[in-house]
Amino acid sequence: MRTERREEYFLQALDDIGQVVRELPLAGVVTIGRGSPDFAPDVVIPGECQSASRQHAVIELGGDRPVLTDNSRLGTIVNGRRIEHTSVELHHGDEVVFGLEASGWRVRFRVAGHQVTYPPDPLEMLTVSETPRKVYIGQLAVEEHLGGRAFHLLKFLAEHKGGWYPLSNLASVLWPDPDRSPYSAETALSHYKKAINDLLRPHLQGQDALQARPYSGYRMKPRLDDIPSGEEGRSRD
Repeated sequence: MRTERREEYFLQALDDIGQVVRELPLAGVVTIGRGSPDFAPDVVIPGECQSASRQHAVIELGGDRPVLTDNSRLGTIVNGRRIEHTSVELHHGDEVVFGLEASGWRVRFRVAGHQVTYPPDPLEMLTVSETPRKVYIGQLAVEEHLGGRAFHLLKFLAEHKGGWYPLSNLASVLWPDPDRSPYSAETALSHYKKAINDLLRPHLQGQDALQARPYSGYRMKPRLDDIPSGEEGRSRD
């Protein structure tokens, strides 16, 4: 189970004495302006705010920090400081006037943070023991009939989730004595990877546990991929 902090963003429209009259949620890249016949902004500035421009500003929320960029004719005021055709970071509680102080649109930027807890991920709960020989996802015992070296590969990568291991390293793990390694260890490893993925896939929402990448080798993913809606059951490698 993992917990992440999520943040939601809002513009609070203010009246002449600084009271909130309405609140507008923001997400992604938000265009702000009075609009025109050929431009419909995401956030519409009231028509009476004549000093605001039709395409006044953009707020970008996808990066590390919210950023406001002024594109207007008369500028934007952020906490009493006018900016013109430049960008500034926004912080919780910042007050912004789109246009002139006396005739622009006055708002407050609000950030609401909350914790999101995700249910346990099947890959995070995967455990493999050799004595006794068992594979578990949480409390669920996974019946397996892997060969000895395929099981050893599963155990090794399960204990090192997320790390990439070149095929030469994995060959050394499975065949410590190089004189006993097969002629094509790479082919054998590929068969073991397929057997492990076939074993675990029904318990992992149809996804593969092991991934391969040129020059990096194999790894076991630390958790399941996020699958877009409508694509459940498709594995991604």
